[in-house]
Amino acid sequence: MRYIITHGHIFKNAGSTVDTALKNAFGKDFLDHRDDKSMRQGGSEYLAQLILDNPNIKAISSHHLCNPLPVSKEFTCIPIYFVRNPIERIISVYNFERSQKKGSNGAAKASSSSLIDYVEWRLEKSTPKVICNYQTAYIGSERNLKPEEDVNPRCLINIFEKIRNGEILVGTVENFDTSWRIITHKLSLYFPGYKFLYKNANIKDKKSSHEKLDSAITKLDPLLPKLLKENVLDLALHQYVTQSIHCQDSEN
Repeated sequence: MRYIITHGHIFKNAGSTVDTALKNAFGKDFLDHRDDKSMRQGGSEYLAQLILDNPNIKAISSHHLCNPLPVSKEFTCIPIYFVRNPIERIISVYNFERSQKKGSNGAAKASSSSLIDYVEWRLEKSTPKVICNYQTAYIGSERNLKPEEDVNPRCLINIFEKIRNGEILVGTVENFDTSWRIITHKLSLYFPGYKFLYKNANIKDKKSSHEKLDSAITKLDPLLPKLLKENVLDLALHQYVTQSIHCQDSEN
């Protein structure tokens, strides 16, 4: 059986660091997929054909990794995701989009708005859910969720089941080192002899995770009640993965 690591590169969730490790391990057999339109529109059929057309590929990373992933008699996908405290993540999303200045509605809004104004805009029903249960939607639901659609809580239950069953490998940004050690231990069963070495990428804020969260809570205080309400699923997902990583680490 052929195995393919499929990394769902969630926006501002240490994805570049994961990609660095996969690139270091596989070299030219790692694909940093950037044809977002084809992935979004073609879904699992497109990804399946891409894998079959490129027999040497061992790992693929995409910001728009399809869901569900393809099922084939010729290969098996091993999905990897990283999650992050959704409140702290908001600051990172804003800072990144602000630095882009243009290229998307989010970048244009961030570059011309205060943090609070930007977040209020992101909370509007007509705006894409980049900061509202985004991680749960990304991992647990089909793509192309419309801005006005709420994320189905069943998605979260499905994620929990897949984590428990080992169908997906999920770590946390806050505890990346331990998460990556656990994940790569499992990957080594399918890719013996490979070294998944990494160095942190795209990290500008050197504060600890607790300091970043405290700072985010302070900065977002006027909108915190609504943000907590709009991220109930992501908060539960983050807590579950955090506990899962802790339990697995204790067993080793």
